[in-house]
Amino acid sequence: MNRATSRGNSKSDRRRIAILGSTGSIGKQALEVVAESHGVLQPVLISAGRRIEPLLEQAEALGPERIVVIDPEDDLPTGSLAPAAERIQWLAGEAAQLQCIREMDLDLVLNGITGAAGLRASLSTLEAGIDLALANKESLVTAGPLLRSVAQKTGAHIIPVDSEHGAILQCIGASDHSAIERIVLTASGGPFRGLPREQIEQATPEQALDHPTWQMGSRISVDSATLFNKVLEVIEARELFGLPPGGIEVVIHPQSIIHALVEFHDGSCMAQLSEPDMKVPIRNALYRGERHPGNFQPLDLVGRGELTFEPIDADTFPALEIGAVVVENPGTTLGAVFNAADEEAVAAFLRGDVGFFKIYDLVERALVEHSPVQVEHLDQVIEADLEARQRVRSWVH
Repeated sequence: MNRATSRGNSKSDRRRIAILGSTGSIGKQALEVVAESHGVLQPVLISAGRRIEPLLEQAEALGPERIVVIDPEDDLPTGSLAPAAERIQWLAGEAAQLQCIREMDLDLVLNGITGAAGLRASLSTLEAGIDLALANKESLVTAGPLLRSVAQKTGAHIIPVDSEHGAILQCIGASDHSAIERIVLTASGGPFRGLPREQIEQATPEQALDHPTWQMGSRISVDSATLFNKVLEVIEARELFGLPPGGIEVVIHPQSIIHALVEFHDGSCMAQLSEPDMKVPIRNALYRGERHPGNFQPLDLVGRGELTFEPIDADTFPALEIGAVVVENPGTTLGAVFNAADEEAVAAFLRGDVGFFKIYDLVERALVEHSPVQVEHLDQVIEADLEARQRVRSWVH
């Protein structure tokens, strides 16, 4: 399935790609990278959750072969409603999305779906032997062993899209993973960094969504405020790169210029730097690590003045302490429970049903009340996910 390509844009150089979650933050930025490629990257399949209108705009601009709407809020377009629909096959439902992945002769799938809803798409991509550009970190958090096993059997690659994990991959380069001593992930600290607990207790969803350096979707923005996103990222790093002798650490780096560091057992430390722009790791993933040119803001270290680092205030933001049980028990259903409980707790906060610090309580309680088992098949993940969601919902209402 993997096709070697050059930087030209002849027909043989073109790459047939799918962008799942094309109307979300990652999906829209991926399409900006596609526009830079001058036809090398061809989004033949795009998909989204419910809304038809933004997909109509993308259909007109991109002309994909197929568009899938998982749970459409309106009737699917026809030629009489949208000119682009005349030459595009519109489909509905998750099963249709999985079928398209299997039968469209794709070179690469970018999974930008938010949450556990993206898991089946990740598995189907790897089962088909297609390289997976993974922005849906929940896939690895909930079912990492399953994804890695399938990838090993089919020869497909899991290419991280997250800025931190893409940075780690670049820092490792051609080095053997056994040479890694320690991995360091950076965190901006979110919108509430340095604020007293009493002030954070009164935080509104709007304040939690106001991230200081990144423009992201609502769930990941709140996760950045709680630092639960760093738990997800530590788990993802362990699944992708293993657990080095010195562990996987997290430090606060408010400027978001250094995205990750890898320390090797010879004392060398490699870091990846860039301005906070998700198109940089997206571009790197879509081209499978090739240094393809694109539009970006040059890094101005003198203009930045200084790069600073701080320890995490664990008393105020206990996410990593709560999530330690998941990190320390890899390959179990605790990953699915953690992710599901966090999704439900964040949704409750965004609805105004619970306060900010209640998110921690709900996630911790879900983990404590779960009896974990080793993940051997998908049904275990789905069952643990559903169980955690039901419990959190019952505690909220």
